[in-house]
Amino acid sequence: MGIITLPSFSFLLSYPEFLLAAVSFLAISSLRAARRRHRHAVPVPVSWPVVGMLPFVVSNLGHLLDAATGALRELGCTFMFRGPWLAGGADFLVTCDPAILHHCLVANHSNYDKGHDFAEMFDVVGEGLLVADAASWAPQRRLAAAVFSSAAFRSFVLSTVVRQTRRLLVPFLEHVANGRLVEMEEVLMRYSFDVSYAVAFAADVDSLSVANAAAAFPAFGEATRVTGEAVMFRHIVPARVWKVMRWLNVGVERRLADAKAVLDESVYREIANRKKKSAAVAGEGHDLLSMYMAYPRDADMTDEERDRSLRDAAVGFMFAAKDLIAAAMTWLLYMLATHPRVEAKILAELTSLHHHHHAGGDGEHREHVVFDGEAVRSATYLHAVVLETLRLYPPAPFEEKEATGDDELPGGTTVRKGTRVVFCLYAMGRVEGIWGEDCWEFRPERWLTGTGKIRQEPTYKFATFNAGPRSCLGRDLGITNIKIATAAIVYNFRVELAGGGHVVEPKDSVVLHTKNGLMVRVKRREEAA
Repeated sequence: MGIITLPSFSFLLSYPEFLLAAVSFLAISSLRAARRRHRHAVPVPVSWPVVGMLPFVVSNLGHLLDAATGALRELGCTFMFRGPWLAGGADFLVTCDPAILHHCLVANHSNYDKGHDFAEMFDVVGEGLLVADAASWAPQRRLAAAVFSSAAFRSFVLSTVVRQTRRLLVPFLEHVANGRLVEMEEVLMRYSFDVSYAVAFAADVDSLSVANAAAAFPAFGEATRVTGEAVMFRHIVPARVWKVMRWLNVGVERRLADAKAVLDESVYREIANRKKKSAAVAGEGHDLLSMYMAYPRDADMTDEERDRSLRDAAVGFMFAAKDLIAAAMTWLLYMLATHPRVEAKILAELTSLHHHHHAGGDGEHREHVVFDGEAVRSATYLHAVVLETLRLYPPAPFEEKEATGDDELPGGTTVRKGTRVVFCLYAMGRVEGIWGEDCWEFRPERWLTGTGKIRQEPTYKFATFNAGPRSCLGRDLGITNIKIATAAIVYNFRVELAGGGHVVEPKDSVVLHTKNGLMVRVKRREEAA
């Protein structure tokens, strides 16, 4: 048997000057990268030879958002992330500059689309509105706008929020208001899942009922959580890595495939059940699925395509409604627990409102008061608290687009066709040039005018609900949902942090969950006074 040689290595040995040049190049590049790194007051991404800026990601796993915020503040709010040399397409622009956000999402939005890469990373939602490109986005947007602007649908959503708050959230908190430790984010995830599933399919799963709360999280809800983690994984590692894992069906990609199967089975079952009903009965509901099914279908669309579009719309809604609202409420309660002055002002406002609205109906005890949508509309301070929480803790901490053509951004940065632009909304709330020197401070008063009304900030400065043509259609409904649930919690209970060294901090995810949960003790309001 002959000896196998390595031609490239033999070539380098035959011509040592090439080997020396390569080693010298890597050494000089590394030294330059090291010097650039130590030039800044806080750690910033440095493009190292071969591996690019991957070491910055690896060294900051677990607190990537805070690390990215520090880097953006140090580098003038914008930098180009360089991926490993062999990754292919791993470079993207990161920014928290309001001028760039306004340019890409509003002024020149036609040049920035979701892009193929984002759609592939978030393929679990199919071809729905969350990932739709320009060609398919417009008709989907019109349909979604028709549903969300419908008075019947809006009324159904708010009545469902009040109903689930009264029959699930308040009784559960009453049940645990005995001094024992409670993981509040889990509670809110179950509550939000119960609300969003009822809104989407007019069906109660009651995962937060006292009887079911100790059981495993429903498969559908767990599938959305797994999906969020998998999508974040796809954003962090080079595309070739997760695509190989997907092909091999291993690790996080296997869990994602299983989660997608659960989502498909659940939603297609709901669609099939609805089809079994008569046309009159199936079209009279005001839940999301009924509203979409009642809308005139495209004549060229097959039954299979129609069902797939319904599936994509429902799954996309569940992601937006369930996880985002639960995350927002988790951080809001954390802010109230660490800012008693703010909690006291909310309680005073709610007490005054209750005297005028008598929410909850006759015979309801004080500890069981649930405010409806009409009542919380007047709760302007609570509204300001919600907005201030979303400023510092946006449930979707980043947004991204892909340039469909070459462009020059405000400030002179040039982007080429196909470049991904990632907007770090989490960082935007923590930049002095955007919100002032007190940007790190939780101060709801910044959202109130001198006459006590809500201050309207431009969307390119406060982009939690996106900006431009793709602005969130469910903004008002989402805020009202948060206000109704928060009002019920604050008016009836006091939520206290567990203490004992428990650290509450953001998790690396496409949804801003907590890394360690929110461990609290719940007390009845009169007992906590």
